[in-house]
Amino acid sequence: MFLTVKLLLGRRCSLKVSGQESVAMLKKLVSERLQVPEEQQHLLFRGQLLADDKRLSDYCIGPNASINVIMRPLEKTAPEEAHQFQPLWQHLGQVLARHFGPQDAKAVLQLLRQEHEERLKRTSLETLEQLAQHLLTRELPAEPTGEREPEAEASEPPRQEEEKEEEEEEEEEEEEKADQ
Repeated sequence: MFLTVKLLLGRRCSLKVSGQESVAMLKKLVSERLQVPEEQQHLLFRGQLLADDKRLSDYCIGPNASINVIMRPLEKTAPEEAHQFQPLWQHLGQVLARHFGPQDAKAVLQLLRQEHEERLKRTSLETLEQLAQHLLTRELPAEPTGEREPEAEASEPPRQEEEKEEEEEEEEEEEEKADQ
């Protein structure tokens, strides 16, 4: 059977494998074709992380299935990344403490963390891919930007500019009428 293996940023390949193939072997094939080290691969099928010791048939992966590959950092860098996110919550706790009592600040911070985690769980790989492409095209303006989804924040300032332009035009028209 043929599988499509897709990296988060769009590189993909087709691989011919059997249903009895192990996930570890699939990682080896992905490593050869997409140049992603096996130890950095997370393979996902329908949102489920595939374990190296299982077979493709254990996950009911059939012909023409699509497997997503997410690259994870090497183990050396993982603890550093975890420390980078901790100060955000500490800093937010300090800001909340300035505006709320200790118990309320703690409760608000806990609610924010819960909502953050729930939203992350609901985020699809497709959404992450679109976000990554958007961020990469923003950083590299020399390349064609392609299609982008409209952003709510980005759409508001142009509307405000349009309203200002309309107001200025109306004022000019009124001034012209007053001069005549």
